[in-house]
Amino acid sequence: MAALLASGTACRGINPFATDQSVILGVTNLDAPATIAAGGTLTVTLIVSTGGCVRFDHLEVSRGQSNASITAWGIDSSKGNKYLACPENIVSEPHSQSFDPPFQGTFTVAVNRGRLSPLTATIQVQ
Repeated sequence: MAALLASGTACRGINPFATDQSVILGVTNLDAPATIAAGGTLTVTLIVSTGGCVRFDHLEVSRGQSNASITAWGIDSSKGNKYLACPENIVSEPHSQSFDPPFQGTFTVAVNRGRLSPLTATIQVQ
């Protein structure tokens, strides 16, 4: 039975016994315009910290009518790999996220940074 379960799981490419290597990445800067036109697209850029055994994976975005929250997720390949040697480098990577209208009078973007306070930007819609 266990062999059948293991072979079925392996066929799908999922290892239920593997260490979750997901991490919330540090974000050092949130660049957003001060104003946008009511019908325009809003694009913000995050400066995400990676390096060593940590690489960028994706941005998780949650949007409301007047706000959005963004979390930068990465993969830390050293998690679960006790003897993996990682380079001691820090890389700052820009990653952009666009939001389409409609927007209300102001639009607030908050970037989740784990244990640190979030970075926020408030954009005036004209």
